[in-house]
Amino acid sequence: MEFIPAATLWALTILRLPAALDPNRGSVFRATILAAVACTLYIPVFYYGVDPVLGGQNRVGLIILLFLLLGFWQFRTAILLAAVADIEVRRRNLTFGRWAAGCACATVTAGFLTSRVEVADPNLPLTYGDQPGMAVFLWSGSAFIMWICLDIARVCHSNVPRMQTPAFRSAFILIALGCILFALVLLNRLLYGAVIKADGPASAVAAALNILYWAGETVAVLLVSLGLLLPRLTGHLQRAAFGIRARLLLLEIGPIWNRVASSQHHLILRNRRTSSLTFFSRHAATQLHRRLVEIRDCEMASPEAAGHLDAHERSVVERAELALETRSGGQRTR
Repeated sequence: MEFIPAATLWALTILRLPAALDPNRGSVFRATILAAVACTLYIPVFYYGVDPVLGGQNRVGLIILLFLLLGFWQFRTAILLAAVADIEVRRRNLTFGRWAAGCACATVTAGFLTSRVEVADPNLPLTYGDQPGMAVFLWSGSAFIMWICLDIARVCHSNVPRMQTPAFRSAFILIALGCILFALVLLNRLLYGAVIKADGPASAVAAALNILYWAGETVAVLLVSLGLLLPRLTGHLQRAAFGIRARLLLLEIGPIWNRVASSQHHLILRNRRTSSLTFFSRHAATQLHRRLVEIRDCEMASPEAAGHLDAHERSVVERAELALETRSGGQRTR
C-alpha cells in the first residue's frame, strides 16, 4: 500500500505536465512533483537506498520534509489562485503563505542540523525525538503541514457555494476532505511516536496506527487527486457522451436524409447514401450538422410535397438541431 500514494502522485504529475509553466496553474504541477518525490523517498527501500548516496546521516529525511513543506505550500497557492476571487485577499494570503513556508523550511533545517542522526531511519523524528533539535524538526514541520491542510479545507469550504458547476463544487469538497484526512494522518504519526515510546513498536496499538497511517495517506492522496482531476474528467465524459448521442442521431436521421436528398443531388456535398457505418464517423457532430443543413436545404428547394418532412421526421430533425444548439451554446443549425 505504501507505493500507491507515490504512484498516484507521479501519475498526477504527468497529467499536469502541460501546465507546468502556466503562471496560474503551474502551482499544482509543482505541488504534485514535490509531493511525489517526497512520498517516493519515504518508502523504506528508496530511503535506505538514497540516503548513502547523499552522504548518510538521514539527509534524505531532511529533503523529504522540505519537499513536503514546499509541496503543501504550492498546493495551498494553487487553491487560493483557483478559489479566491478577491484579488487583495488572495494577495495577502499568498504573501503570508510565502513567509510561513520560508520560516518553516528554515526552522526544520536548523533543527535537523543541530541534531545527531547518524543511523538511517525513515521514522527520523520519532527515533531521535528526544533531541531538542529533532523535536523542533518534528513539531515545526507538523504544525506547518497541519495549518496548510486546515487552511485549504477552510478555503474550499468557504468558496464551494460560489462554484458555478457541480463538477467544481464536488472537486473542492473532495480536496477539502483529503486535506482534513491528511491532518488526521499527521496526528496519527504524532500519536504513533508517543505509543512506541511508551510501549515499543511491537505493541498492538502501534501496529494498528501504522496500518491506519498507510491507509489514511493512500485515501487522502486519492481524494485530492480525484478532486484535481474531476473537472477535466467531467469535460471528457461530457464530450464522450455527446459524441455517442451525435452518432445515434446520425443513424436516426440517415433514412430521412436518404429520402429527402434523393431528388436534390445538386444540393448535396457528397452524394452517397448513408448507412449504419455512419455511426463510426470520425467527426460525428460535423457530419450531423451537415446532414441537417442538407435536409433543410432540400426541403426548402423541393416543390413537391414528397420532399417535405412528415411529423415524425420533423421531430427527429428538431431533436438533432436542439442537441447541436445546446452543445454549441445557442448556434442554430437551421
